[in-house]
Amino acid sequence: MIRQTLSPDRRIFLAGATALAGASIFGTVQAAEGDLNLFVGTYSSDAAKGIYPLNYTSATDSWTLGDPLPAIENVSFGAYSPVSQHYYLLNEKDEGRIGIYDKACKKTYEVSSQGAAPCYAALDPSGGYLAVANYSSGNVVVYKIGAEGGLEQPPANRQNTGSGPNKARQEGPHAHWVQFQGDYIYSVDLGTDQVLGYSFDAATGAVGQAFEAYHAPGGAGPRHLIFHKDGVHAYLVTELNNTVIVLKAAKNGRFEATQTITTLPAGFKGESYCAHIALNAAGDRLYVSNRGHNSIAVFSVAADGGLNLIQVSPTLGNWPRFFAVYEDHKRLVVAHQKSNDLVVFELKSDGTLAPKDQKIAVSTPVFIGVSA
Repeated sequence: MIRQTLSPDRRIFLAGATALAGASIFGTVQAAEGDLNLFVGTYSSDAAKGIYPLNYTSATDSWTLGDPLPAIENVSFGAYSPVSQHYYLLNEKDEGRIGIYDKACKKTYEVSSQGAAPCYAALDPSGGYLAVANYSSGNVVVYKIGAEGGLEQPPANRQNTGSGPNKARQEGPHAHWVQFQGDYIYSVDLGTDQVLGYSFDAATGAVGQAFEAYHAPGGAGPRHLIFHKDGVHAYLVTELNNTVIVLKAAKNGRFEATQTITTLPAGFKGESYCAHIALNAAGDRLYVSNRGHNSIAVFSVAADGGLNLIQVSPTLGNWPRFFAVYEDHKRLVVAHQKSNDLVVFELKSDGTLAPKDQKIAVSTPVFIGVSA
């Protein structure tokens, strides 16, 4: 494997490579204490080969780029189960696939995602079930993970219906996110402006029929949701309205909105679409990426769950579809889908961002994950 190292005083650009970097990816090389083994998913093309390893060495504040793993294509998202010790990687195509890989990144087999364009995956807390959101077909599937890491057939399959007022983007249901939370599975549908809930029994794997947990304003296009550790609040990012909606738990698995706040600076009139959302471990800072404005909005989180915008940081690239927060290393890494690069920021003590002058060329990066 040929590697190149990015240090604070030197930028490395891999022309035409869909590189993300690392010591060997899925646990085949052990990171030293304090280091990070990561991987980046990309949309496969002549320039992009699916997935790339990335290693961060904290002692030298440097990033090491690894060769691609070409057997894995169009990796839009992925999840790792420490119980089965397998990766479940989504191949986002019209006939969606889920690839199952062991820790050495050896493909064991693949199954259908039972829908089109799978874009998000989540494991239940036990590591025994995998949920997948299929964007284009608007359905969510839940697989039981077998003793050897396989996905048992048939999965529970919950198909949403409906549409929204934005005829270009909401002509039908578009499941964009899914997560296990307590006694429920929740999904976010951009096409119908809904957060949907399904009862879930981890002992039996039974998945209930959908109920509407929250309905966003018409045309808002909700994309992702994140739960606060207080067990009361959640934060819904809307792709089409460029807002974060603060939700508070109500009865029977439902939510009510307590605040809506923009992710963009006052006076901005250009085209922009929200993408990823993340909370820090303390739960007092929230981050959202803006594609088009090309920035990350940083919010403080009050004790009552309310948000206050404290920074809108340019991401120094085009179309920040995804970012990953590594608090122990005081780093945030942004994946720019259109400028084909990763940009590294320092997480300051107050939770705001400062550029590190570190950039890595990567063709169409859409996801960053942690290797086992």
